[in-house]
Amino acid sequence: MTEVQTTPLDYKIPEGCPVCAADLPVRVSGSGPRAVCKHCGWFGRPHIRVTHRGLRVTINGDAA
Repeated sequence: MTEVQTTPLDYKIPEGCPVCAADLPVRVSGSGPRAVCKHCGWFGRPHIRVTHRGLRVTINGDAA
């Protein structure tokens, strides 16, 4: 059975901003992940995948 997460989950990716390398806050909700850098203002929709080594987050093809 697949469970749908209705409460948004918040994560922080250390040095994850692709523009300024600041910590990148990511919110994952039912509509998917969204990220906004509080340092430079960059925003986007990262891709999150589960792998055998944990979560893999990519932004525009670059690993974060």
